[in-house]
Amino acid sequence: MKTLFTPCNTCYVKFYIFLALLIIATCMTLKSLRDFRIVQGDLDVQFETKKTEKLERVVQIKSEVSTSNFKLSFVGEGDGFKYKITSPEVADLGYGMCVKISGAVSRPEVMGSSEVETLYQFPYPEYLAKDGIYLLYRASKIEPFSECLPLSKFEQVKLFFLNQKISITNIFLKKYDQPYAGLVAGVLIAGKGLMSKETLEIFKKVSLSHVIVLSGSNVSIIIFCIKYIFDLIFSILRIRENLFVEIVKKILIMISIMSFVLLTGGGAPIYRAFVSSFCALVLFKKNTNQVYALTIVVLLMTIWNPFGTLYDPSFHLTCCATYGLILFSKYFDRVIIFSWLHWMPNFLREIISVTLATQVFVFPYIIFMSGSFSTIFLLSNVLVLPLLPMVMLFGFLSLFPIISAVMIFVNNVILKTIFYFVKVLSEVPFAYIVFSKKICILILVGYGVFVLFLFWKMKKVDIVN
Repeated sequence: MKTLFTPCNTCYVKFYIFLALLIIATCMTLKSLRDFRIVQGDLDVQFETKKTEKLERVVQIKSEVSTSNFKLSFVGEGDGFKYKITSPEVADLGYGMCVKISGAVSRPEVMGSSEVETLYQFPYPEYLAKDGIYLLYRASKIEPFSECLPLSKFEQVKLFFLNQKISITNIFLKKYDQPYAGLVAGVLIAGKGLMSKETLEIFKKVSLSHVIVLSGSNVSIIIFCIKYIFDLIFSILRIRENLFVEIVKKILIMISIMSFVLLTGGGAPIYRAFVSSFCALVLFKKNTNQVYALTIVVLLMTIWNPFGTLYDPSFHLTCCATYGLILFSKYFDRVIIFSWLHWMPNFLREIISVTLATQVFVFPYIIFMSGSFSTIFLLSNVLVLPLLPMVMLFGFLSLFPIISAVMIFVNNVILKTIFYFVKVLSEVPFAYIVFSKKICILILVGYGVFVLFLFWKMKKVDIVN
């Protein structure tokens, strides 16, 4: 009987699970591609003679309504289609409402970079298709419409949480000045919608775009805090650990994480973090190989939404960063320990090793996608990343009236420090370099050789198993 549970048999089970998920993911991807081509064929008939068509129709809002840079955007559903609707007319609209829209409908097209010719052409039609959206609706006039289909039970729950999100975001906007309010609300609940284009561009130049939104790393911090709170509660109550208690704890944690997902309004990074946390809490054991676990998560997400993994750049960047972190962080940490930098404190060494590890695969993808690179990415991350959890903590505490004033004062000091660092670094000569298409190809070829050498070096010191 013992031979059934040998490590070798465990490896076979893992392999068969991986193979089965790979086959299912491939089949689901082929099905999604077929369905996409069918819809595109139907649209080819409608848009055979002209690129746009002026329409007036009633749609029901099926997403959060975002307002940024004096522009309204949301997803609307009507006549069997989902539309991504944009309008220069800012109105008081919300999830579930029906509106009568006049404007021009068009099909999304593949997009290139507006700054420089790049190797990457953004597959905008496929990117929108991951959410079932196939048409763009540029509205010139929006009017409320009284007759509306009732929301489902799940949509009513989603509406409740979205209203709470709006209330919390408004609290941040009242208590903090801009652009600080945008950063606090962005990392906790709202994303980058409250940040101006100028601010987003400055953070991009210093390779800090990932810290100003509700990214996977920020969500991971919040999920870790949720888990820590429940562990602390069970510890205070002195509840003895057993299988039943462990199951109850995991259920409570997952309910809390799901509530957080609904509160933020969802979005690709949020859903990815939810799936990852579900797998970590339910499917995998603590000693599961991290590369294997991440690959299984990727396959599960591909089965769930193939276009979400194939055509979403944020998902690609998340995978690049996470695989790099898993494979290279220990190696870079060891290199620092046995170099002249051994004097560094542990927290600083960890930040540097993690930043370098995540950049191993992120760097070539950024070059491929945008043809640009921040030469000061390491310095900016070392200066700003340690401050981000404090911004999140004091931002959350500033919601409580009794301690609000003190928390806002402390957080404003931290926020001013972050923006000072970002402003100074963005003005450094050659901090942000844009390459031509030919130079990008040369960089990627040379970098590919470097990564192969890095793997060989790691194998030599027994880091890669």
